[in-house]
Amino acid sequence: MATQTTTIETVSVVRPLKVISFLCLLIAVVLLITCITTNSWLRSGNYKFGLFRECTTSNQINQNVPGAPPPGRCQKLHKHSGKSYITAVAVLLTISAVLSFFALIMNGLGLCVRVIHRKYKFYKIATYLALFSVLLDLISLILFPACFYGEMKDFGSGEWEFDWSYGVAWGATLFTFGAALLLICDKEHEEVCHKVKTVYNPPPELGTD
Repeated sequence: MATQTTTIETVSVVRPLKVISFLCLLIAVVLLITCITTNSWLRSGNYKFGLFRECTTSNQINQNVPGAPPPGRCQKLHKHSGKSYITAVAVLLTISAVLSFFALIMNGLGLCVRVIHRKYKFYKIATYLALFSVLLDLISLILFPACFYGEMKDFGSGEWEFDWSYGVAWGATLFTFGAALLLICDKEHEEVCHKVKTVYNPPPELGTD
């Protein structure tokens, strides 16, 4: 009589939400680097400044901002040299970019590895890193305008508005939060499929001559 052997094959399935979260983190890292390194956080007329430098963008010096750089030139922030909040914002966003980068790596490892418990471990680490990055982003983006409001009088009588670098920072925050949300929402979904295969082995006496 033939003997029956049942084998169970485990197959890992990559869910689309994990891939989307990876792409969101990648975009967030690029946006964070962009907002940190550019000089367009706040603008008043043809004068603008970022976290490290200030610039005058047109051929006419903005008289509303004393000490502005020459037309078409940039220089290190002179009015903010003693303002610790600018340094704090730059440091927090830099840490956030590093955390988002490591979250991206963890998410990528989770997509690549085949061992199921290691997948969950990488996804969990990526989720925590992304959430902490969002927290740092929010602190930075609230701290920056709140502290600047208290020192606007030092810049003269010009009207101020947020420039595109500040908007890019908010975009990075939203993409990072979206990535964390996708990882959380897809956390309970099963990524393991089991294939059952039955093999019939002939009796030993049929295998011998």
